[in-house]
Amino acid sequence: MDHSMHSMPEPEAENGMNMNGSDGCPMGMMMYFHTGNCEYVLFEALRTTNAGQMAGACVVIFILGALYEGLKYMRENLLHRANQKRRYISSISLPSGTSGSSKDAMILEPNESVSSKMLNYSHFLQTFLHMLQVFVSYCLMLVFMTYNAWLCLAVILGAGAGYFIFGWKRAMVIDVNEHCH
Repeated sequence: MDHSMHSMPEPEAENGMNMNGSDGCPMGMMMYFHTGNCEYVLFEALRTTNAGQMAGACVVIFILGALYEGLKYMRENLLHRANQKRRYISSISLPSGTSGSSKDAMILEPNESVSSKMLNYSHFLQTFLHMLQVFVSYCLMLVFMTYNAWLCLAVILGAGAGYFIFGWKRAMVIDVNEHCH
């Protein structure tokens, strides 16, 4: 049975009216994977109605998926650098006459207060980037939930390309702060 958009009869409402929009696209949401090129992409104003627009939307979604992976890497890198700045570890060589040999002692800076850890530029930047990451991840999820095979493929390939570009640099392979997968 062929389920393509071109061979299906136009759906009609109970009153016999056509259920397609003025651009010939179906007005309802298809809750199964399909390959049509009529799709709303996140916003009502962003609607694809032909193959060229769908290809453009796929390119944008691909880039967004890759940038999402880059954003995860950037947040981890910034957090790592901020934590290194907090660790002021000095090595002091003790005099050899103290216990018969030279030893290294570690001196740690006193603990910072909670307010000084929270109210600094690095934490505000991390908070903003976290909010941006959550927003982008939910946008990608909503794009995937259109069930349009082309858009889903763009999300997957973009995330894969982004991981290929940024993933090898990451210090942690398992991200406990991951929201979508």
